Amino acid sequence: MTWIVFDYAGVISLSPPEDAGALLPQTAGVPPERFWPVYWARREPYDLAEVSATEFWTDVCGRLGAPVDADLIEVLVTLDVRTWGHVNRATVGLLEDLAAAGGRLALLSNAPVELARMVDARPWAGLFRHRLFSADLRLAKPDPEIYRTLLARIEAGPEDVVFVDDREENVRGAEAVGIRGVLFGDAAGVRAELSGLLAPGGGR
Repeated sequence: MTWIVFDYAGVISLSPPEDAGALLPQTAGVPPERFWPVYWARREPYDLAEVSATEFWTDVCGRLGAPVDADLIEVLVTLDVRTWGHVNRATVGLLEDLAAAGGRLALLSNAPVELARMVDARPWAGLFRHRLFSADLRLAKPDPEIYRTLLARIEAGPEDVVFVDDREENVRGAEAVGIRGVLFGDAAGVRAELSGLLAPGGGR
């Protein structure tokens, strides 16, 4: 039986709405066009738990020339988690339907500790038999090792796994170790593609 593995941000969660995405740079006191390049450039060590939230935000604000203290960092951490907390209801509906049909679901996400624990606490998190996060694994997509770790955790061969992600480089990373990749555009498109892959004689 096939495992279906989903990414979180941009697949289960929506891309941040404009008003929510504006709160972080506003709070840091810098324009969005300056804030986001620095945020993303420094994000991977945070996703890998190589640095703490305090270290991440101190670094980001320092590079932006924005004053920072413990209270501001606490606010930024809270806003950051909320920014990625807007759920795509269509994807959750797809997950519920797959689980109801007996599908074996897992989650594989690049996420820092704070975001990972928020996801763990969501009501729909129980639909997944396994939830794997970069901060816990100290590995991040598209490193091939994270997909090998996934296969070991779910005790499956790559031919028995379909991986859904909204970033092409992550899909290609999965495909490089033999996993069937599906690039997420919208939930309806993934639903249709999975129907073909999971039908008798579908897929490979």
